Amino acid sequence: TMHPVLAAKQGATIDHVSDGRFTLNIVTGWFRPEIEMFGAPQMDHAVRYDCAEEWLEIIKRLWTEDEEFDYEGRFYKVTGARLAPRPVQRPYPVVMNAGGSERGRHYAAKHCDVAFIVLDTHEPDEIRAKIDGYRRLAREEYGRELLVWTNAYVVQGDTDREAQAYWDYYVNQKGDWEAATTLITMLGINAQTIPEDRLQGMKQHFIAGWGGYPLIGHNETVVDQLSMLVDAGFDGVVLSWARYVEDMQRFQQETYPLLVQAGLR
Repeated sequence: TMHPVLAAKQGATIDHVSDGRFTLNIVTGWFRPEIEMFGAPQMDHAVRYDCAEEWLEIIKRLWTEDEEFDYEGRFYKVTGARLAPRPVQRPYPVVMNAGGSERGRHYAAKHCDVAFIVLDTHEPDEIRAKIDGYRRLAREEYGRELLVWTNAYVVQGDTDREAQAYWDYYVNQKGDWEAATTLITMLGINAQTIPEDRLQGMKQHFIAGWGGYPLIGHNETVVDQLSMLVDAGFDGVVLSWARYVEDMQRFQQETYPLLVQAGLR
């Protein structure tokens, strides 16, 4: 784990370099080989969030307080902590977390500005209920307003059929299924934990766009799908593309104007 003082200083520097565009995404860690590589002990799930609470408390104080301060907690001790200049954003840069467990949801609701969720359904009502659950937790338990984001990948074509055909080509015909199987296994997911057909679908979507929500079709279809996500309650969607540069340019030229017309930008 990066020491919170170092993280606060680096974050403030990036915020100045980017003119206030830095966002801190907090990941508490779970992959044992990765943690052991740094010589750190693997903490229990709940303890990792206890540590993350102290870590973020120190960072927020460095980002907001003018005077030096001392801090001594269960995991961190700092003496004469100070930071100048402070970040461009006030009171501090956006903080986000993608915890999906009950403890993770509470951490995001209590301490973060954005909860980042990965969708496991395409049903609008189920998506809306999941988003509402996060917001309700933040309001009722902590008196806070919480933004909710997700990720999606775009496969765009001149027609819906053309876009779907390209998806099939790069996923089913050319996809690295061995890598997808390794990734799913690393995440602790296998045929013993979920049905085989769902496991296959997860591999497909990791190959297609790192498990994001699929936005596949003609540019108008893509806009309609994004509209559904916004109507369900999302405040933001992180987008990716299979042919990144080419498709991102096409999205900017052909699809973005439609988003503006639809009132989504």
